[in-house]
Amino acid sequence: MASKKLTWLPDTWDMVFSIKTFIAAMLALFIALCFDLPNPYWAVTTVYIVAHPLSGASTSKAVYRLVGTAAGGAMSIILVPNLVNAPELLTLAIALWVAVCLAISLLDRTPRSYGFMLAGYTAALTSFPLVDNPSAVFTYTTSRVIEISVAIICAAVINRVVFPRHAGPVLTARIDAWLSDASVLIAAALDRRPEDPTLMRTSGRLAAEAADIRTFTTHVSYDTSSHSQLVGASRELQRHMITLLPVVSGFVDVDRALTRTGYEHTHAVKKLIADAEAWMRTKEPMSEECYSEMLAPLQALEAEAMCSSGWQDLLVLDFSARLRDLLEIWNECVGLRLHIASGSRPAWKGQSFGFKQKSARPIHRDYGMALFSGFSAALAIVLGTVFWVMTGWSSGAGAPVIAGILICFFAAMDNPTPIIRKFMIFSMVAIVLSFVFVFAVMPVLSGFSSLVLALSFLFLPLGVLIARPSTFLLGMALSANIPTMLTLQSRPSFDLASFLNANLSTVLGTLMAIGIAAVVRSVGAEWSARRLFKAAWADIAAVARKSQKRDPQALLYTMLDRFSLMVPRLASLAQDSTVTQADMLKDMRVGTSVVDLQACKGQLLADQRAAVDEVLDAVAYFYAERRRTPETQPDQSLLQLFDAAIDTVRGPARSSAVRKILMALVGLRHNLFPNARQLQDSEPPALREAAE
Repeated sequence: MASKKLTWLPDTWDMVFSIKTFIAAMLALFIALCFDLPNPYWAVTTVYIVAHPLSGASTSKAVYRLVGTAAGGAMSIILVPNLVNAPELLTLAIALWVAVCLAISLLDRTPRSYGFMLAGYTAALTSFPLVDNPSAVFTYTTSRVIEISVAIICAAVINRVVFPRHAGPVLTARIDAWLSDASVLIAAALDRRPEDPTLMRTSGRLAAEAADIRTFTTHVSYDTSSHSQLVGASRELQRHMITLLPVVSGFVDVDRALTRTGYEHTHAVKKLIADAEAWMRTKEPMSEECYSEMLAPLQALEAEAMCSSGWQDLLVLDFSARLRDLLEIWNECVGLRLHIASGSRPAWKGQSFGFKQKSARPIHRDYGMALFSGFSAALAIVLGTVFWVMTGWSSGAGAPVIAGILICFFAAMDNPTPIIRKFMIFSMVAIVLSFVFVFAVMPVLSGFSSLVLALSFLFLPLGVLIARPSTFLLGMALSANIPTMLTLQSRPSFDLASFLNANLSTVLGTLMAIGIAAVVRSVGAEWSARRLFKAAWADIAAVARKSQKRDPQALLYTMLDRFSLMVPRLASLAQDSTVTQADMLKDMRVGTSVVDLQACKGQLLADQRAAVDEVLDAVAYFYAERRRTPETQPDQSLLQLFDAAIDTVRGPARSSAVRKILMALVGLRHNLFPNARQLQDSEPPALREAAE
């Protein structure tokens, strides 16, 4: 009980992080004051913005911030002197720049997206305050880049030298947690417990975590530990994670179809499944000899099923292939995990599961929402500038800047209004704290050492808040606002009117962001989830229409990335929602089967290829119709095409390409028609003609 009561207390690493961040901030402030830089508080703010408990993550964030700041500053130097006499054009140019940078940031969706976003709003941040003095734009922008550079160097040096916390062990811990959850999911599939409601949530969580681990490896690459050399192994493991989920789902699906035929596994296969479950619990890789011995029952099962072309035998072959892939992927996953934990380099394989080693890893990109979010940020800047000009308020330049920044910060959310409201509350708290500090504490301070001591009582608790995920937003909102509100400079000003004017513009800018987010930018979770499904269906229809060979893993990555984006949205939807009833993992299996058909159909006979083309055309039509009308279900004509194609292709003697085609057709049939009647075992046309 005592431990539960004290869970709110920071741990040792939280306090170490806070102390390190404060030391870096004060060092940056000291350097800025020594060189009489115009706005030393920018250096303090930057230290806290780029601060991260992991040294590698802090460095990557700092690098992207520096690049983004330099790009945004360069745009200010180009725009302000040339358009200062045309304020309408200057406003539109800045708004357009912010919109384009934000759209690119949302489309990129990697850690470097932070650099694109920063390049956008930095131009507004360094342009609007200088419209009355355009000749100072170069000096102003350069000083900002210098102060941010000083902050980044201080933060990087302190974070790497003083008790560095490397990203490698954190990555290993996340991989271990993922494998533990994946083993639970696989055990449920092998035990024939697919109806367990927790399994869908587990699949979604695993998809989201697998996608996030790839992003996390970017931070690992900036780490100073030996794990920075294992980014390739980490990303290879993530590739296997991505592949594992639809394989598990496909195994469950074909096992259900096989059960409906009345099939019972042999004693050898049941023992294999039991042995596989026991092995997976160990999370240790298996030697090739032991692995081959364990899979021996599958070889016997496949040999027996290959002698017939019956529907049940085709399902047995599909079941065997899925189980073999499942075990092989798991063995690769635990083997790569062992290499990552030990710091050794694994021996790379050129091919794995038919996928190229360096195959593309595309992600979902919503161009419509990216442009819409960019438009919202541009609108915030334009409306804020109109308000500033119409009121003639000398401090009004802060309103459009703050409004644009907040829209950019939370552009990836479906409905950013609630969190911007929270940010406003936190900003009000920052104003109160800053007011007390500026007018009650700072006047009695006598030097830099006393200033540092006073600031420690304010910033050390903020560092702890940043270190804890549950309080990160509060800590970041306060630490990003307070240094600016304190106006930490070599010649501080205690002008009450200036303090109130500057902070009032921050409040008004936040209110503008709330209004624009609520009226223009906010969308529902169901609307976004439906949009993700429609994008997936459009991809499947497009692949089914194209005849050229496609990389199946490219489609797999994109669709699983969409699945990871959809999981948090599904949690907020009603159970009777049509979106909730849809199954993207099933669509993913359909997509990979379609890719297999396109890749191998060229090796079929003319009549077989014609039958496969008819199936592809029908699948493309179905998913195109489903994109227009999500409630559309596959009709009996598609089932008849599947049956006809299977009858045309199946036969006892089959090449590897024909077998792959047949397995793809079988998979499509029991994926899209899980409750259809069993396909009748008829004599293949080729055998009938030979007999005649």
